[in-house]
Amino acid sequence: MSDQYVRMQYSDDGGHNWSDWEEAAIGEVGQYAKKAVWTRLGSSYQRVYRWASSSPRKRDILGAAISMKGTIG
Repeated sequence: MSDQYVRMQYSDDGGHNWSDWEEAAIGEVGQYAKKAVWTRLGSSYQRVYRWASSSPRKRDILGAAISMKGTIG
C-alpha cells in the first residue's frame, strides 16, 4: 500500500459510536486521478461518515458518490 492514504469511519447512530478505520491508497505526488474506494460496508440508514488523510499536503475532496444495490429479503 502507498504511504499516502485516506482513512474512513462511519457511524449509524449519529456519531456516538464509530466503526474501525478503513484505509485506501490515494497515490503518490504526481499520481493523478487515483480514487479511494470502499466496498462491502453493509446496510445503513442515516449513516454519517468521517475521513482523515495521512498526507501533510493539502487535500480536497472533489466529490463523493454512493452506488447502492437493492437486495431481496
